[in-house]
Amino acid sequence: MLPSAMHVLIAARCHTEALNVADRRAQQTDVIPLEAWLASIIQCSALGILGKTPEGLITSWNAGAERLYGYSLDEVITQPASLLVPPDHLRDEEEIDRQVLAGGRVDHYETERLRKDGGLISVAVSASPIKDVQGGVVGISAIERDITDRKRAESALSDAEARFKSTFEDAPIGMALVSIDPASTGRLLQVNEAFCELTGYSRAHLETLDLRTLIHPEDVEEEASLLAQLVAGEIHRYEIETRCIHAERQVVWVLVTASLVCDDSGKPLYCIRQTQDIQERKQFAGHLEHLADHDALTGLFNRRRFVRELSRQMSYARRYGEGGAVLFLDLDNFKDVNDTLGHQAGDELIASVAHLLGARLRDTDVFARLGGDEFAVLLPRVGPDEAEAVADDLMQAVRKNPSPTAGRSMPLTVSVGIAPFHADAAVTADDLLIEADLAMYNAKETGRDRLIFASPEQQAQMENRLSWTERIRKALDDEISQYELLLRMPGTGGELLLPASFLYTAERHDLIRGIDRWVVSRAIQLIADARRAGRELCLEVNVSGRSVADPELPGFIVEQLKAASVDPAQLILEVTETAAIGNMDEARRFVATLADIGCRFALDDFGAGFGSFYYLKYLSLDYLKIDGEFIRNLPASTTDQLILRSIVQMANGLGKKTIAEFVGSAESLQLVRAQGVRYAQGYHVGRPRPLTELRAPVAETAR
Repeated sequence: MLPSAMHVLIAARCHTEALNVADRRAQQTDVIPLEAWLASIIQCSALGILGKTPEGLITSWNAGAERLYGYSLDEVITQPASLLVPPDHLRDEEEIDRQVLAGGRVDHYETERLRKDGGLISVAVSASPIKDVQGGVVGISAIERDITDRKRAESALSDAEARFKSTFEDAPIGMALVSIDPASTGRLLQVNEAFCELTGYSRAHLETLDLRTLIHPEDVEEEASLLAQLVAGEIHRYEIETRCIHAERQVVWVLVTASLVCDDSGKPLYCIRQTQDIQERKQFAGHLEHLADHDALTGLFNRRRFVRELSRQMSYARRYGEGGAVLFLDLDNFKDVNDTLGHQAGDELIASVAHLLGARLRDTDVFARLGGDEFAVLLPRVGPDEAEAVADDLMQAVRKNPSPTAGRSMPLTVSVGIAPFHADAAVTADDLLIEADLAMYNAKETGRDRLIFASPEQQAQMENRLSWTERIRKALDDEISQYELLLRMPGTGGELLLPASFLYTAERHDLIRGIDRWVVSRAIQLIADARRAGRELCLEVNVSGRSVADPELPGFIVEQLKAASVDPAQLILEVTETAAIGNMDEARRFVATLADIGCRFALDDFGAGFGSFYYLKYLSLDYLKIDGEFIRNLPASTTDQLILRSIVQMANGLGKKTIAEFVGSAESLQLVRAQGVRYAQGYHVGRPRPLTELRAPVAETAR
């Protein structure tokens, strides 16, 4: 009979010794070679294999156990096996031993063990009873395997899952896990608290819904298509601005970002959808868009939007063989109202006339206030007779409805110019508007309170020669078109200090943004004052690098423009090329936000430092103001002339207008004009002067 496993394990001290034992016993029985073979396998096993008495004393210990726990055979033989068991696991170990000593087997249990060096490892243990020839249990045999790496991996995975769950639950934006199973695509599997707050539904209710029930009906198809592309692997993620239907049925604009979550093999499990409330941003963007296209006083379209609508209608007319007409209306003697009753009364009169005229037009007509007391009407698909009838009706409405202003009724009339257009008209929208404007002037010159058509001779001249816009621009080449505001501070002795004397201190103590806001606000008010006085004024204002990166400044400027009813195109903001912009992303948003509503931007001192092309690349600019160092000695410097020519060519290629600074002589002016520079600035053009001179009354022909 094969000796007991206990005896085999005791003999199995090393491979050589086991063989010697097998050789000695081979003379006694032919079963002994099998014992030796088993002993050799046990000794060479990578697993820890040990035996212990019913009292828990170690009786056998293989090489795998030595490697696992760091103890040699001599160190552990007859020692209690509890030296391997952490104190908090002793009770569990005793229970396992009781089961085995009762004749049972424990095929697999996971626990922890102590190594000789004090380290703690995770092991998987299988234990079975050792029996004698009569079948009595005389000890316990245990096979133990190191699973520390697996347990660590499982722990790390568990920690990652816990972190994901925490991130998911505590995220400040709405998050949802969405089913991509073909039978239930779009069903909400799990949502976080932020998603509940965003939608107005409870978590329990949301997790019974299909995603489509939360999306505006007009947006469902678009996101369903994107989700299908995501699941098919055609795209890795998608981002979309869409509308969410709140539980209380109001519509909320949200930004959705979606991607797939996959298992270890790369198989998609579900879609994770992040939802962020952008309602406030959309409202602000809508406000900016409205401000960019509408007159702040009357709410009508402004000149920019009217020209765009006119261009669209003229293109439609060319395509489909239809015509139309433009009416240009101007109130007669409106300046007298401002002069006698004040600008507030003038604004009230403008608003009253806008309401009166708008009420008599069709929904398909386009009505705009171009500025001051000027209005324009686009009449699609009408002939000259119909256009004349509409113009006459509007004139009679104004004539028969004197406007109550400043507590009294004032008689009022309007002069109208009519410019029809047809399918084969070769003029642009700007040209057509100028035709109507010239016809209106003719109406004023021949007595006011009447309408006049643009003459055929005028139309032929427009089509066969330079456009009116180009002719007017050419005529204004040497005229003052805009002004730059220069800041000065009174000194203690009454002298005026240049910015170099105080701006450094202002920037160092973070006062520069307050100065910039004051200057911008002052510029907008000056533009508004000039408009009320019958003048169109365009002002340029320098803005510091810190203000350009101020996220609150665009909103401030928008509110100032709105409050003063100023066309944003009349404000040009100059960014100095040498100014340090701390946050280029904020600067880009600053420029883009205000450019969208019509404000213009200039890069001052272009070429003075190393940032010129960097700013030119990242900021949307309209003007490049060429640094005076390249202009001051232009007549005598061939180098400056070459540099100037290069800058102008580059600016033209990028669609930017150029402004030459420090133009101090007629010769310099002639040279910059010859090089193609669009605008000039300097003492030869005009010296700096007080605002009181700029605001002085200017004689003009009464309309």
